[in-house]
This record gives sequence, structure tokens and C-alpha cells, in this order.
Amino acid sequence: MDETMEVLKGLFHEKMLLYQELVACLKREHRALFSIDVDTLWKIAEEKESVVSEIEGIRGRILSVLSEASIVHGMDTFSFDLMRVYSLIPGIYRGSFKNVCLSIARLGNEARTHSRENRLFIEECLGFLDDLIAVIADTGRPGGVYDNGDFSGNKGQVNLLLHREV
Repeated sequence: MDETMEVLKGLFHEKMLLYQELVACLKREHRALFSIDVDTLWKIAEEKESVVSEIEGIRGRILSVLSEASIVHGMDTFSFDLMRVYSLIPGIYRGSFKNVCLSIARLGNEARTHSRENRLFIEECLGFLDDLIAVIADTGRPGGVYDNGDFSGNKGQVNLLLHREV
């Protein structure tokens, strides 16, 4: 059992390091969003995908180790619950897992918070752009906003760039 717990402890530490990497990615993503650095955003997206994939892999390995140790857990990688795994660890070993579990939980919450903030920022920017384009393209207002709908000076011509199809 000691060997199984050492393997689990190693996997928990590896998971903690990956969560630290994910949080760092999300912070870099936030900076790239504000500076509108699209190339960096694509690189960060690939990096995040890789880190998340590795985290899911570790979840699977943790569940495998538990199964091999005949610890019934009833979870898969999508229903993985760190605190539930912690509760399944025999009491004499829990002390050595407590700090790393708390760190992982804190980093997971931090990652969710950063992710939510980044998503809200993107949604607000896209909403602003949508409103701006709606004003420019004069959608939704009969009679127009600028000069009764003609702000190009070319009455009767449709600007195909701003034309929307539904």
C-alpha cells in the first residue's frame, strides 16, 4: 500500500504543476486579449488544450492506481472529484496528501475564475462589436440612423461588406 500511495502522491504533485501551468496560460491569455495579440492567443489556445489533455490523463492514471489497489471509486475522468479521491485514501496516509489536495483545489478554482473572466471579456468585446456593426449597417431601425439611412452618399446602393443574411 505504501508504494501505491507514493505513486498517487507523485500523480497529485504532477497534477498540481499542470494546474499551475494552466493558470499561467490563462493569465497570459488575459494579457493577450487586452493587447489583441491574435497570434499569441492561438499559441496559448494550443498550449491550454495540451495542458488540459495532460490533466485528464493524470485523472485517468489516478483512477487506475485506485482500481489496482482495489479501492472502489465509481468515477471516470469526467466525473473525477479530487475531494472524493482524497476521502478514499486510507486515514494513515491522508496527512501527506492534504496540502497538495488543497493546492490543487485552490488552483482549480483560480483557473475557473480566470477562464470565466476571459470568456466574459471576449463576450463583452463581441457584443460591443455587434452593436457597433448594427449601428453602422443600420439593422433594426426603420429610417436609419444617419441621414435617414444613407451615410455613404450613394442612395440606393447596398454596401455588400455590411450586408447581413439571416
